[in-house]
Amino acid sequence: MAASELLSAREDGETTAAEHASLEQHLMSCAACTAVAAQYGALSRQLRFRAADPIPNLVGAISERTRPAVLGRGGWLRPAMAWVAVVLFAQNAVALVGGRLDGADDHLARHVGAFGVALAIGFAYVAWKPHRSHGLLPFAAALIVTISVSAVADIVDGGRTVLAESAHITEVIGLALLWMIAGSPGWTRWTQWVNRRRHILPGHHH
Repeated sequence: MAASELLSAREDGETTAAEHASLEQHLMSCAACTAVAAQYGALSRQLRFRAADPIPNLVGAISERTRPAVLGRGGWLRPAMAWVAVVLFAQNAVALVGGRLDGADDHLARHVGAFGVALAIGFAYVAWKPHRSHGLLPFAAALIVTISVSAVADIVDGGRTVLAESAHITEVIGLALLWMIAGSPGWTRWTQWVNRRRHILPGHHH
């Protein structure tokens, strides 16, 4: 093995006792290799004692992007969400399995029932793992809001009665609970906006 290779291997701690002895003997008679060995040694010490780069504190940034689950006093939100999931599942299981839904044919009834059962399963999952609530919130909100708008339109048109559409209250309650468990996202911005508007309106200037 060449002297340069032995020097590199020695710095890595990979030379045998015989190779180390041979290298030391060679360095006694070779000024060029001795200079290279000195450079290797200086570089090795520099790397060994180089201060580590400071690690930035990311706790604040991560905390701002995550929302811990809110369970309410005594943790009442979890059982409440579980109960909503059970009720919603019961309301839609008949439509999904039996294809029976007032005002709809079998095919449409099963589709509506599938949406309801899927939403019930999502609510049950949040009751089990509340920290997952924020991921379900956008989909659940979009689904329930559109269903509610459709129900109101049916009532206004006279096609359905308020009593017939009252079953959707379960979904609305579930959405409210989901929003609360997710940490009520948007509430702080809303209250700040309202407070700013109050100060802008006449009669609120000081």
